[in-house]
Amino acid sequence: MPELELVKQPDASASTGILESLVKIWTARRIGKGDTETEIVAALEACELAEIEKIVQEPVDERRKACRERFFRNMAFVALTSRLATALRNMAWAAESFSKRKRNYGSARMTKFERLWVEYAERFDIDFTANADRIEFVETMRAVRNRLVHDGPEDGGRLDTAFSTKYPEYVSGSGIGAQISVSEEQLAQAAKNSIELVGWLAGQLRKKELEAIKAKESQ
Repeated sequence: MPELELVKQPDASASTGILESLVKIWTARRIGKGDTETEIVAALEACELAEIEKIVQEPVDERRKACRERFFRNMAFVALTSRLATALRNMAWAAESFSKRKRNYGSARMTKFERLWVEYAERFDIDFTANADRIEFVETMRAVRNRLVHDGPEDGGRLDTAFSTKYPEYVSGSGIGAQISVSEEQLAQAAKNSIELVGWLAGQLRKKELEAIKAKESQ
């Protein structure tokens, strides 16, 4: 009858090695949270192995959650910017009943929004110089949106230092490893600004429509 092979128990040195590895991992993930390495060691030594694994996994789960939340905020920001451009374009098209539009406005070197400002100024006499404060947020939205689309919102967009310097409020990290991270507050403010802009322009277009109707009736 073959002898039963005994299961080898981990020796003290192996346990120490595991503990040291866990400490290094945990310390790296807890930088800036006030825990010293001595305190971490003491806490880990008091835990069972299963508990230690759970502790080590917890920061990973939190980091994954944070990455998902950042991804969805970034995606929402991209969608919001695109929807703003679409709304402005559709409003301009709908106004053809009282203000005919040309085939093109502005130049090919202009951004989509810049061409819209030219169109609204020419067709509806809207002075964007006097009302620059109403549209100044749009260029930032456009730049952040384009960077996310071109570099990918799934990882926040890898940035060059020029972008990080120009839009530091939308950047987390530093140097070439910096990433775009749209906060909840920034997303909410962008939505508020967009709604207010569309509402204001809709009011301006309505005035022009009423003027056109009045002029037609007086003929």
